[in-house]
Amino acid sequence: MSQQPFGDIPLFRELQKLLSSGEGPINTEIARQVGGAVAAQAGAEPPVTQETSQSFGDAVRNAEVLLSGYTRLALDEPMRVQVVNRSWWIDSTLDAWKWLLDRLAERFTEELGKMGGELGGMPGMPNDDPGGTGDPGNPMAAAMGQVGPLLLGLQAGQLLGGLSTDTLSRYYFPIPRDDAGQLFFVLGNIDMVARDYGFDELTFRRWLATQEASRHLVVSSVPWLQRYERSLLTDLVDSIELDVGDLERRMMDLQTKGMEALSEKSPSDALPVVQSERHSRALDRVRAFTALFEGYGAHAAEAVMPQVVEGTARIDEGMARHRSSPSEGQAALSTILGISFDRALETKGETFCAAVVKMKGLAALNRVWDAPDNLPSSQEIRDPFQWMERVLESEP
Repeated sequence: MSQQPFGDIPLFRELQKLLSSGEGPINTEIARQVGGAVAAQAGAEPPVTQETSQSFGDAVRNAEVLLSGYTRLALDEPMRVQVVNRSWWIDSTLDAWKWLLDRLAERFTEELGKMGGELGGMPGMPNDDPGGTGDPGNPMAAAMGQVGPLLLGLQAGQLLGGLSTDTLSRYYFPIPRDDAGQLFFVLGNIDMVARDYGFDELTFRRWLATQEASRHLVVSSVPWLQRYERSLLTDLVDSIELDVGDLERRMMDLQTKGMEALSEKSPSDALPVVQSERHSRALDRVRAFTALFEGYGAHAAEAVMPQVVEGTARIDEGMARHRSSPSEGQAALSTILGISFDRALETKGETFCAAVVKMKGLAALNRVWDAPDNLPSSQEIRDPFQWMERVLESEP
């Protein structure tokens, strides 16, 4: 058998030059290049000056003192702040989200592997394993092992490139990151939102710094939180099933159109996920956690905001509208994971937190962070009385 079973097919000869770069389930070099190209379409970004960095740092330090006093959650060390650009976000997120991107890629590759027998009958495709047995000697399986990282690298690059033009800060998308744990702010996107919605620049920066510090306080003071959230997202990814018929159509496009088919893809053309009962259950758990995390952060930030800046009603309203209109990158993330990190989840969680605080006090609400078993379910987010009865009133 030839070392390159697809060597006589023009498409795969064209792709072979790209297949050797990068290792693992995702071709990260392709992802980096594609992401940078997508981000560049958003235009030039302002330079990060020492004055700008100082303004964000001062705002975070002021907010963390107020938030710690209100929530009674303790920090081991002061929050660290960095002001960055879109390119930095793409490069760092490829590493920080590697645990999730690789898991997604491995899951998608497993699903793609199921297509070997079906694609063998396509024009120009070999069929050395007509029974579709999944034999490792099957040239289709071997080719998918090479082409898969490239396709997933393109997909990851388009996804991150799109998200890089939306992201304002570390917790804009509350996905755990493997990094040094600093708060960061994407200056170009923040300034763009401020201009588009007519926000006062300094007021908006302080508002955003308070929102970010509130969420970071929870992450920093609850030792099990990020590990637990990662397990939820891992379960969600493991429950993903793909529409094989849709994938077969896409592979047909690759065969007939060649590289042109790849260039036609946009970030929202995510791999087709099939809704299943297992995926729905996993998604429900992720949504409940996200609603609580976002809602608690918003509740605490709102409680101290009058001491940070005055007159934020316009920002609150404008950001609610901003988050309710997902971009292509956000739509792609929502399609892949089945969850949209929008204002709706935050509002449900904030309502839950406000209800518990009003009836039982903040110390009672903080019981959610004692252990994962104390986290509210989706039903309890909608009905705080159920959570209070289960967690608070069941105590001896």
